[in-house]
Amino acid sequence: MDALRDRVIVLIPALDEAESIGAVLAAVPSAVSGVPTVTVVVDDGSTDGTAERAEAAGAAVIRHGHNRGGGAALRTGYRLAIDGGAAAVVTLDADGQHLPAEIPALAAPVLADDADLVLGSRTIGTAEPGAFARELGIAVFNRLISLLVRQRVTDCSNSFRAIRTDALAELDLREEQFHASELLIEAVTRGLRTIEVPVTVARRTHGQTKKPRTLRYGLGFARAILRAWWRSLSRRAGRSPRNARTPGAAERSAA
Repeated sequence: MDALRDRVIVLIPALDEAESIGAVLAAVPSAVSGVPTVTVVVDDGSTDGTAERAEAAGAAVIRHGHNRGGGAALRTGYRLAIDGGAAAVVTLDADGQHLPAEIPALAAPVLADDADLVLGSRTIGTAEPGAFARELGIAVFNRLISLLVRQRVTDCSNSFRAIRTDALAELDLREEQFHASELLIEAVTRGLRTIEVPVTVARRTHGQTKKPRTLRYGLGFARAILRAWWRSLSRRAGRSPRNARTPGAAERSAA
């Protein structure tokens, strides 16, 4: 655990990304603003050798025995970072869509204490065009969340972000799959200083997306927003939501 103290944890959840994980890991910077990075891959039940390739590339690897979802994988990594006393956590995808070269743009404001959470936004940055229906849905969800949290949000579905580690312990994170909007709503409604910076979202380098089809994705995303918002309302009204937990509490034994 001492190896994590005061470091920047670069946390990468991965499911069957053996073809791309090596290149992603090779591009992770060794330090950000003079603070060393430690790369942690949470292998979420892969069957294609993802964990082995990540280990060969020098990453610390935590394995889930079966697929539990990206949100669960992130909570496992968050718990490790919290327990290890890391300074900040940067999360990015294993498929090559997020560029590790942009990690400093996300982490530097957190390390400088200018923000608690920095969100990468392809809307104010650049992105490869996607399916029209999905892009339209994300635009609608951006407006909905902006209205709910009373703060402009331009890319609510992007999981390329950096957060102060001690702020993670304040968040009640439960979503197994549609986790990006949940963390955003939790952070803003708890008063974390949140900013957006432009990032690039490229095409995945190999394989197929793990996201559900457009309709199922939209319904799941909407439910996650509403669940997180309802919990925040209950908390602010003085009612403790049932089964509240800090990130990764259910995954402590897995880590």
